[in-house]
Amino acid sequence: MPCPPASIAWPDGPIDAISPGSATLCASQATRNTMHPTRLRLASLFLLSASAYFALVAGILQWTRSDLDPVAIPLSPYLVGPGGAWLRSAYYAMALAILCMAVAGYRATMPASRSLLAAILFGGAGLALPVVAVTELYLGTPHESAAQLIHGLAAQATFLWLSFAMLLVSGRWRRDPRLQRGSATGVALAWLATAALWSMVFARSLPHGLMQKLTIALVLLWMCWAVRQLWRTTQDPADAQSAR
Repeated sequence: MPCPPASIAWPDGPIDAISPGSATLCASQATRNTMHPTRLRLASLFLLSASAYFALVAGILQWTRSDLDPVAIPLSPYLVGPGGAWLRSAYYAMALAILCMAVAGYRATMPASRSLLAAILFGGAGLALPVVAVTELYLGTPHESAAQLIHGLAAQATFLWLSFAMLLVSGRWRRDPRLQRGSATGVALAWLATAALWSMVFARSLPHGLMQKLTIALVLLWMCWAVRQLWRTTQDPADAQSAR
């Protein structure tokens, strides 16, 4: 139900149109989730599960793939060969989780603090990540050159869009009354991930594989932090009452 105007203009001057109780209700509506708490919990759990699954599979492959140097080699070569199917499935799960983050992160935020650009960037990253995994399957085929070009562009786009979206969401959540607590951690993780990403561009002497995996680890940590923040919004008494 929409809130009435704060005052009504009369010839003798404005008069108040909202009682204190109505003002409190309208303030509660202004900060309320527009996403059902149950759906938000499911999205949060899926994001957490996908992040944990990605970290587990990628971590195990660092030990089992003795033919690859985990410090020098980035994650892409692990997408083919022994365990490659497991890692590709982790990429696909993470892509769906990022799309969930695009929707849940936007709708769980107070309307005045929402960032449509961040949601679009998360959505773009979620669509680009499966391309990174699929294009590695074309190694040794006549389409290898085109696939590697697409692979590189998709990987760069995924990292860039994720880093900017994380910075935007972290900054916006600092202004949300329900998400301010612990927001400094998200801001720090977002900036660390961005710094690690750009270090691969400007500090070429650093091991590429190590820096890429460090960036991925920071992104996954940020996602876990986002899960905690999203879960907190489902504890809002106003949301719990409206969901009954």
